[in-house]
Amino acid sequence: MKSAINKLFQLRKALDECERELGLNNLSEVEKAVASFVSSNCCTTITAIKNHPYFAKYSLSTIKRAVLSLQHQGIISSEQSSTDRREMNLEFMH
Repeated sequence: MKSAINKLFQLRKALDECERELGLNNLSEVEKAVASFVSSNCCTTITAIKNHPYFAKYSLSTIKRAVLSLQHQGIISSEQSSTDRREMNLEFMH
């Protein structure tokens, strides 16, 4: 058990270091999660974020607020989908 906890702490330290290097350390946890998801999934949408099991603990409005905040900070951008005009594709810009 102690070994697993030690590994968890080492992972947390590494994650904190990466977030600091990328300039994401000042974001909320949900903003960090959304930014990470968008950066690892090309042309994703708010719907795709909400439907991912990791984000089940967050409400749709919380995810939307995080996306708007990240857009305002210039970390992600959005562009209207060419196939479905109702959807906005999100892209990591950082």
